Amino acid sequence: MTRDRVGVGVVGTGLMGRRHAENVARWIPEARLTAAFDADQRLASRVAQELDAVACASFDALLDRDDVHVVVIASPARFHAEQAVAALSRGKDVLLEKPMAHSLADCDRVIGAAAQGSARLQIGFMRRYDPAYAEAKRLIAAGALGEPLLIRAVHRDREATHLPAESGVTDMMFESTIHDFDLSRFFFGDEIGSVTTTASVLCHARGTHGHAPNAALSSVRFTEGALADIETYWGALYAYDVRMEVVCAEGTAMIGAGRQTALAVLTPGGATHDLFPGFLERFAEAYRAEVSDFVRGVPERRPPAVSGLDGRAAVAAALAGIASYESGVTAPVPI
Repeated sequence: MTRDRVGVGVVGTGLMGRRHAENVARWIPEARLTAAFDADQRLASRVAQELDAVACASFDALLDRDDVHVVVIASPARFHAEQAVAALSRGKDVLLEKPMAHSLADCDRVIGAAAQGSARLQIGFMRRYDPAYAEAKRLIAAGALGEPLLIRAVHRDREATHLPAESGVTDMMFESTIHDFDLSRFFFGDEIGSVTTTASVLCHARGTHGHAPNAALSSVRFTEGALADIETYWGALYAYDVRMEVVCAEGTAMIGAGRQTALAVLTPGGATHDLFPGFLERFAEAYRAEVSDFVRGVPERRPPAVSGLDGRAAVAAALAGIASYESGVTAPVPI
């Protein structure tokens, strides 16, 4: 590690990994993008060439580099646990995209690998870094709104994802709803006790095409009695729309206005304003802040803001949501 800059390697250079690589190379002066790896070598080479980094021929080759101090893992989720354990065991700090894993056993393996050495592990729940979510947390933690009691969350993707019916709600819980499981814990400061999830295919021919559900409602009960109501919908068409209300004893924090800019256009025909097309636009600032914070913690070995235990708890809640949907009854969160 040079005196001023922390070397970062990115694993997985698809949509999410490319954004992480761009943020490191262009936005974070404390960091230097040194290496990239993807199973698609052409993709890794293209990203590395554009961002003045080295494309590694293998994951192990990236870990072998002395100028890689932080590894950002943005590969498909099925590889997360194995790659995180390997990187942590080599002494690399790891920023691991969600979900941490698809099982609690794999979560525990990752946490154990971090505990055995001095490497730092952070899970990529970037919404905690979004200015609106962060300010709401600050106000609630300071007692400005009283005790948090109830959360209502909306997560609507513009595009539908047509998965086979047998996949159920697994992808939805692990890829989308998991954010709101994490944020609910973040605001309540409590653990999720049970999840009740119902889901359906919402489209004009929902009984004929054999798709997995593209909409789910999850009712979440916390151990101390607080409640969260979470909507997850893939295929809203009009925009990427993510919002949350945190209802407290003495006030309510409303997060997410849906507008990409502050511009409103007023004409005799009415008023219009723009919307967010996708998650990269909505959470652009949060993604930069997340990586920047993690990198800045490298020299002093500062504990990460989102721990492996946070990642495990969100996976446990997702597993409960899947179990509830499959059984048709409320499911306790596995321990």
